Amino acid sequence: MTHARMDTLLQQAGPGIGGGAHGIESLLFARARERARRGQFWAMLTGRSEGLLALSQVSEACDIDDQIDGGNRPVPIRCIRGSAGRSRYFDSEFNPLYDRARGRWLNIARARQQGKNLPPVSLVRVGDIYFVMDGHHRISVARTLGQSDIEARVTIWQVTGTLPWDLPQVETGPKRALGGLRRGAVHLRRQAALHLQSVLALVKGGERAGRIARGAPEPGR
Repeated sequence: MTHARMDTLLQQAGPGIGGGAHGIESLLFARARERARRGQFWAMLTGRSEGLLALSQVSEACDIDDQIDGGNRPVPIRCIRGSAGRSRYFDSEFNPLYDRARGRWLNIARARQQGKNLPPVSLVRVGDIYFVMDGHHRISVARTLGQSDIEARVTIWQVTGTLPWDLPQVETGPKRALGGLRRGAVHLRRQAALHLQSVLALVKGGERAGRIARGAPEPGR
């Protein structure tokens, strides 16, 4: 899967990319960073968070009754939605938010391309959501390569209390302001569209009146 994915991207990139496999790894990182930038911009416009959940929020909101060793297992990457300590460094799709992740990211991508076995990532499961203890860059590379599952060592937290993501979402001042701006922008676009229709109708009417005044035949007649 990984080799086929990289071979396909190498063919798409063509010889101009330079550096062989190292070039494609840099290209993959650049694409991941671009996706992160687009996600941040969209989050700013919509007021919705595009970041990872923080495991510390669970320990603050709930009582941890037990921690059970879940052993090694393949985990769907789409279910990994949080982090223990690095929630500000990757977005919810595990695209890197900062260029300083480049060195570590490229080293892992090269190891994957060379067929090296990487250790399982370390995850904590709370309910149906997994949090990363160790392995953020490995997950980021795996997701970029189109991998759906990743081998992980899982610890299961049994907790009592309402999980943070189950709490009702309340719009705070900045989010409420952004919501107002979005609604205002939609209203302005609608008004602009109506105004444009009116202008076009006036122009069309003026052209017709001009033809009638000149005694010119109307189009299609």
